[in-house]
Amino acid sequence: MNDLADYKRTHNKRKYVQEFPEGILDVIEADYPSQYFLVLEGRTHIATLFSREEWVDILTKSRNSFQCHIQRMNLARKYSAQGN
Repeated sequence: MNDLADYKRTHNKRKYVQEFPEGILDVIEADYPSQYFLVLEGRTHIATLFSREEWVDILTKSRNSFQCHIQRMNLARKYSAQGN
């Protein structure tokens, strides 16, 4: 039964990520969970946790997520305008 609950939890997370853009903290939570909890607990500053390459990766993933979200919104507006 725990496996089913775990599956549902991970399935819902994937659906959420597809519907909404990922912010910087969302990317850190998914890719760097131990550092994420350090930030939440206030043990360290977020800027000192990651190398330059890791920051580039984090920012790129977040930006790409927002870019896809904006494209979906523009397509939705375009098709709703054509339908009226």
